[in-house]
Amino acid sequence: MLFKLRLVDRYLGKEFLKPFIFSIFTLTVLMISSYLFELTDLILVKQVPLNKVLKLLLYKIPGVMVQSFAISILFATLLSLSQLVKKNEVIAFRMGGVSLQRLLLPFLIVALVVSISTFFINEQLVPWTNHRAENIVRRIILKQGLPDLKEGSFFKGLDKRYFYIGKIDEQEDKFYEIMLYELAKDKKFPRLITAKMGYFKDKVWHLVDGLVNKFNQQGELIYQSAFKELKINVNQKLENFYGQQKTTSEMSREELLKDIKLFKESGLDVSSLLVDYHLKLAKPFACFIFVLIGAPLTVRSKQGRIFGVIASIVIVFLYYVILSFSRSLGRNGLLNPLLAAWLPNLIFSVIGIYLIIKEEL
Repeated sequence: MLFKLRLVDRYLGKEFLKPFIFSIFTLTVLMISSYLFELTDLILVKQVPLNKVLKLLLYKIPGVMVQSFAISILFATLLSLSQLVKKNEVIAFRMGGVSLQRLLLPFLIVALVVSISTFFINEQLVPWTNHRAENIVRRIILKQGLPDLKEGSFFKGLDKRYFYIGKIDEQEDKFYEIMLYELAKDKKFPRLITAKMGYFKDKVWHLVDGLVNKFNQQGELIYQSAFKELKINVNQKLENFYGQQKTTSEMSREELLKDIKLFKESGLDVSSLLVDYHLKLAKPFACFIFVLIGAPLTVRSKQGRIFGVIASIVIVFLYYVILSFSRSLGRNGLLNPLLAAWLPNLIFSVIGIYLIIKEEL
């Protein structure tokens, strides 16, 4: 029986590998093509050189590929298992005393390996390539006028200054919900400057209607002063300044955690950032979760490949709908950030384990 199981593992591995690679390739091409369609305006209207567009697409590939891993794992698992079901081989093995858990073991191991690999790729490579890609877009748009700023983005200036912008009015070139942190070498806590509105002109930040806050070594507020307008010389050209912009997709968990600690010590709400921080770990493990719930569903069906395709679409749709709702609740403080990030994984894990146990009874 052990020999037969090893044969089945190798057979499943071969059946799994073909749709897995095909799915990654297909999804990557489709998503890159969709992104290229969005860039058509840059190529035709703004006459951006083709080499810059190709470089931009090249930087986008790692991020797009890792997004396809979870769906590809699910698709490959369902298709390969559906063949065993269709040929009644699952029934034969179970009648021979092979448990469903043992039959699914190779899929779960592969999914776990892909999940861990996805996490490390997202940490080590994707933030760097995303930042390079976004900076290309920012420089292109900068030549046309206002830089391509994004709400909820960070900037690193000179002299240990960190900027954060909450909202943007592109029509009037104004920014809202601005926060500036100035770190001193001999102080643990920064000087925090907040402003309701601001704009950038001639290397100078013009902040309007805000507060200057200072903290002691214990993080206690010791000084606060209101201002109508405050001018801060950042000593940087506009294009260099915006080249330092980073959204959470351009940051690793380690980088994001530093900003979270800094904001938290300053007494600011970091719920939105915490959700994104936890999602950077939770989302890669969708690969493992998809196998956990998709495999027992396939074993219960005798519809063959068509079931695998339909089930893949339904599972992916439901997962990302729940993720969207839980993330929104977490970012708005209605749900604990950790729970908001992991809620879809928890729900699908419970359902998957239940289906596996029920199938064994």
